[in-house]
Amino acid sequence: MSAEDRPREILRIRAHDTNSIPAAGLAIERLAGSVGLPSLDASRFRFAIEELCADRIANGFATSQAPEVDLRLELHPGEITVLVDDTGTPLDPSAAGAGARGIIAQVLEHGFVDELHASFRGREGNRCIATKFLRGARANQLEEAAASAPASDVSETREQHAPNPTTADIQYRQMRPEDAFEVARCFYRTYGLSGPAADEVVYHPERCAERVRAGLHVATIALAGDRVVGHTAFERESLDDSVAVGGYLVVDPEFRGHGIAERLTEIRFQHGREMELRGLLAMAVTAHTASQKTSLANGGHETGVLLAAQEARIVMRGIASPRRHERHSMVVFYFPWAEAARESYAPELHREIIGKIYGNCGLARTLSKPAQRYRLDALPEHSTLEVSILRGAHHARIRVKVFGRNFLPAVLHLVADLHHHHVSVIRLELPLSDPLTATFGGAAEELGFSFAAVFPSMAPGGGDLLCLQSLDRIELHPEDTHVASDFGQGLFKSVLESSERVRNSRSARTIDGAERALKAAAD
Repeated sequence: MSAEDRPREILRIRAHDTNSIPAAGLAIERLAGSVGLPSLDASRFRFAIEELCADRIANGFATSQAPEVDLRLELHPGEITVLVDDTGTPLDPSAAGAGARGIIAQVLEHGFVDELHASFRGREGNRCIATKFLRGARANQLEEAAASAPASDVSETREQHAPNPTTADIQYRQMRPEDAFEVARCFYRTYGLSGPAADEVVYHPERCAERVRAGLHVATIALAGDRVVGHTAFERESLDDSVAVGGYLVVDPEFRGHGIAERLTEIRFQHGREMELRGLLAMAVTAHTASQKTSLANGGHETGVLLAAQEARIVMRGIASPRRHERHSMVVFYFPWAEAARESYAPELHREIIGKIYGNCGLARTLSKPAQRYRLDALPEHSTLEVSILRGAHHARIRVKVFGRNFLPAVLHLVADLHHHHVSVIRLELPLSDPLTATFGGAAEELGFSFAAVFPSMAPGGGDLLCLQSLDRIELHPEDTHVASDFGQGLFKSVLESSERVRNSRSARTIDGAERALKAAAD
């Protein structure tokens, strides 16, 4: 990554009272506009930041403390980000969404920001990160195309009828930044503007180009002449990540049947090994089994099923499920390339299925039990939780960094608040390398979380993550979920059973039920 591709700080302000917030907001709005954010989006972005800062100054400090909030405006590849740091009372992420003016409500209901991350970082204090994607003229061209397309099915729009190529006509190469708009057009021909998670990257060509240039979106494309007819990639949040997340696989509907998906997948795996990644995590759709079979053929192993993970609005031309407006599940695959042995502290409730996942993947893991019973009074007062929200998918992630005495009420409150603000799917990620996960993970079903998956080597430091899921007002249709392998079908059955236990429990999502479950897990 060159110096010009790294995050660049363009503003830093230290605010001590609410009267200074509007001035900081005005500076953020003008600078956001100067780097390409449309004026209305820049104004809304300013409002969200002002609300967040004013809340921290007004409510985040004890009366004996002098309020102080540091704001940094940074320019990242394809996006603009504000970091809000303070050393006030430990941040309860759920409090940021309380009330009609809460920042989470604005994020989800009005699109004032595209991503929000909130966490208490121990001695380093609190941090909230608000991000807005930069969009240029080319991104707007896609929306204009969608607006002019027939209302019956936007994905049926064609620029011209493609010729019938032979397999030899298809060329493959690494994606370059200048390919970003043609890749977006390929997604548009396949999905309209409903592509899975693509609205966060691919449908913003300028942002996608910057992530390609920075080495964070590493992609392979298939070309028929000058036309992009296929794409796959793996993504990293940092160049230091040893495990990447694969996905963004698409084949132009006019060019199916030429083995493009299989060849793209082979090249992606080859490239990942050449980069000496520890492994690759990937999600496969369940509307059909083609991508699952490709993953299995290339050494992938199922590690879970994420229920209702695929957005309800997705329409895949030609191979969509009959239930076109339901959310669909995703099968999690892991491709181990250079794994190391380690201990894993699985909750007793999920110990059997986690052991089977490790065995099926061939991972060298020791399922250990805590050496001693946990003591609640020995834990820090506050848990360290990292909360991330993606507006487009109505999806949130709570990643546990440190377990504290307030873990149960903090998570319970946070889940209730997120569901209230129309976040349909929440994932809770617990570090399996921490012995406390064996205890607190055992109480998670009474917090409303059922078993979903194991994410090998995805935790900081290389440990595994236990992924649990909470669904709100979502009707599941298991008969529409197609799983390719016998092991995957058994895994899906276990995931459904865990989900049913949560749905049928009278004490789920209550503090009394969670405390009883915690005591039982500890005993």
